[in-house]
Amino acid sequence: MKSKVIFVLTLACLLFLFFPFSWILFDLIVKGLPVILSSGINFFTGIPPIPGDGIGGIGTVIEGSLFIVSIATLISIPISLLTSIYIVMNEGKKLSRISRFLVETVLEFPTIIVGISVFMIFAVGLGLGLNGLTGAIALGIIMIPYSTVQTVENLRQAKEQYLEVGYSLGLTDSRVVRLLISEGREGVTTGILIGLAKIFGETAPLLFTTVTSFNIYLRSINSPVSGIPVLIFNYAFSPYDNWHDVAWGASLVLALIVLLLFILTRVTTRRR
Repeated sequence: MKSKVIFVLTLACLLFLFFPFSWILFDLIVKGLPVILSSGINFFTGIPPIPGDGIGGIGTVIEGSLFIVSIATLISIPISLLTSIYIVMNEGKKLSRISRFLVETVLEFPTIIVGISVFMIFAVGLGLGLNGLTGAIALGIIMIPYSTVQTVENLRQAKEQYLEVGYSLGLTDSRVVRLLISEGREGVTTGILIGLAKIFGETAPLLFTTVTSFNIYLRSINSPVSGIPVLIFNYAFSPYDNWHDVAWGASLVLALIVLLLFILTRVTTRRR
């Protein structure tokens, strides 16, 4: 009887877990899919509409999001990988413990504070202004701890299996590190994908580091572009119905992108 009661409670909790996610996804499909279908390919290539006139597209902000996330990834991968290697290879040392503590602290840090800090230091202090590069710096800072924590755990598992083997064969420190990265490469990839899924939907940092003009195409690394989350935030609170429709369509696109990244993460983990 106790077993049946616990099973029923567990099943009820499982259904309760699925309900909010299913409801959100269903709502996005019902309100966002008709907008995308009515515009067709223009929704992914066109520019956002003027107030009260048609649907237009979100091509500029898709381009902006891809650019910002790509630069953020290039910024964060070397830093997170080298930090992970140091933490794993020097476990027990004081600096390694401090580094791990700081990474885990930044992991839970409010992202809006990161956005404000990057705005004050880079946009205002260094004169970079509001553009894709400034937004990429903010997202890169947010991505670093997510990728680092995941990479540390996977390199630690590889270390337990292959560290003594490498040194017993006479390998140098650099070759042992290469061995650990090679054996833990799928875990490193998982960490990168988790970080990507996190920053793709971040809104608060981009509100302080990018522009709110959504009809600008990317021309250079410091072009004043914006991202999908910023468009959704601004259009959702606007008084125009056509902008609300664009926000629903963009929300569905963003949700599917993030969902795809998490699916890739799960597939990578399962394969490992």
